[in-house]
Amino acid sequence: MSTHTALRLLLLGLSPLLWACKSEPPPAYVRLQGTAPTVADVPPSRALLIVFWASWCPPCRQETPQLVALAQAPPEDLQVVVFSHDETPQAVETFFKGPPPAPLHLRLDVDKRAGDAFGVDQLPVSVLLVDGRQVARFSGPREWDAGAMRRLLERLIREPPPSAPRPLD
Repeated sequence: MSTHTALRLLLLGLSPLLWACKSEPPPAYVRLQGTAPTVADVPPSRALLIVFWASWCPPCRQETPQLVALAQAPPEDLQVVVFSHDETPQAVETFFKGPPPAPLHLRLDVDKRAGDAFGVDQLPVSVLLVDGRQVARFSGPREWDAGAMRRLLERLIREPPPSAPRPLD
């Protein structure tokens, strides 16, 4: 099962996103499809870096510039998906001074269902999925755009550890 398919299956179990302002459409980064957010607009890739983050979290704020740089120029076959634990799109837009940078593929995780599915109990937490398998988990802020981190991500994408769990079928 591909990483894309595995993430879609996870997201199908999420409850609907609620939008308080009925007179305006939601921002482009808040995707609604049926009752769950979708990652249909995330380009296909072998690997997803899923980041659980919030604008009110000081360590999250600390790693944001590096995360944006990674998302704008990712290693081959990697896409960055951010699940924000912010309560509203306005909180995210206030932090970014507008819509979040498109390469982050940001989604709101208002009721924390995606975070709960990955056992997130602090922020930030990042999970690297390769071919539908979790191959790495990072707790706390990281220097995502640093050379050593990029080399680590490239190696994990190219050669996932043999002990990585099999994807769900």
